Amino acid sequence: MKEIKKAKVEDYGYDGEGVTRGDGKVVFLPFALIGEEVEFESADEKSSFIRGKVTKICKQNPKRIEPPCQYFGKCGGCSLQHACYDHELEIKKQLLKAQLRKTNFQGEIEVFASPKEFGYRNKIRSFVGREGLSLKERASSKLVPINKCLLVKDRINTVIESVNTFIKTQNLYKQYKEVVIREEGDKVLINFVLTGPSKMNYKGLYLIIGNCCGIFETLNKKTVHKIGLKSLESVELGVKATFSVNSFHQVNPFLMEQLYKKVIENVEGKTVVNCYSGAGVLSGVLAKSCQNVVGIELGKSEHEDAEHLKSENRLNNLTNICGDCGQVLAKNHFNADTIVVDPPRAGMSADVCEAIDRLNVKRLIYVSCDSATMVRDLARMKNYQLKKAFLFDMFAKTGEYESLCVLDRL
Repeated sequence: MKEIKKAKVEDYGYDGEGVTRGDGKVVFLPFALIGEEVEFESADEKSSFIRGKVTKICKQNPKRIEPPCQYFGKCGGCSLQHACYDHELEIKKQLLKAQLRKTNFQGEIEVFASPKEFGYRNKIRSFVGREGLSLKERASSKLVPINKCLLVKDRINTVIESVNTFIKTQNLYKQYKEVVIREEGDKVLINFVLTGPSKMNYKGLYLIIGNCCGIFETLNKKTVHKIGLKSLESVELGVKATFSVNSFHQVNPFLMEQLYKKVIENVEGKTVVNCYSGAGVLSGVLAKSCQNVVGIELGKSEHEDAEHLKSENRLNNLTNICGDCGQVLAKNHFNADTIVVDPPRAGMSADVCEAIDRLNVKRLIYVSCDSATMVRDLARMKNYQLKKAFLFDMFAKTGEYESLCVLDRL
């Protein structure tokens, strides 16, 4: 029988979990709030830290609420459903402030709350198990079968039900690794990631969901359209955009426009280079207010989407380049006034940081979904100083958030 220990939660960790100390080690306690007195047992002990499991809350934080999701605590997607929303924002602000302290930033952080705490996500990536669509347990590869997710839009949950029926009635769980569903308006795209070659007929599923959907298959990173819609469309700040099934798009449309407006507000000068430009939405939005915009994106399908966006919106002042950001920046001199970067979670490579640091550009705007990799990248660039910071709660009820940092050249 595992030893039960007592502790008072003193702080928050990277994912919003409670933190205390015991036996000379840092103890991480998922789903515990600051100030709470708890009993816990060790779930995973390392040389310098312990990951604990709370067995009893002896004294509650008044900000604690009852999580509405039946999968909370099992599924690893949400980590803060047990905190009321104003406290969730306090936690995230505190976490970002701790990260930015490493850059010697002492300024205020402006926080933008999500207009919706639930039902905001326009995309879900699920895994496939014996019981159909599933999400993974926290820090584990074990699957949690789901019938719905409270974070996604209603239309996606309807599709989840149909896909579950499709997989379970035909016993297809060995056929698929993952299923990705994304939504825009009342239209959806579904991408089945295969374990091997397939001759699956999706006509029945298509008829059940309706002609407002498109179905794709992906095998070995090659995606093939099977039936229905081939893309989704949206309008962002006056820019018409088309998204293919694998294109990047902000998952919280209710907060996206505020993020883009803040980027525009902080642009310096008339010429902007937008690195990691994806399907070109932000590049298009920037082109509406700037004299010259260059978008750089490595992904070919995303580049094609960006070129379509440019043509559709007649943005003659926008140039899209398909290539590696570091190589393109090293080989070209754009006479830019502002560089905007919105890299993936892993952040920027060292060569991209070096290329940006060498350029004589007045302002750098860094948009990030991972503040730790962002701070690492900022430390690599010695010629810029952080001036302003903003937090956008793009991922309500999870431990994640989007940050926007504005830096000026020294």
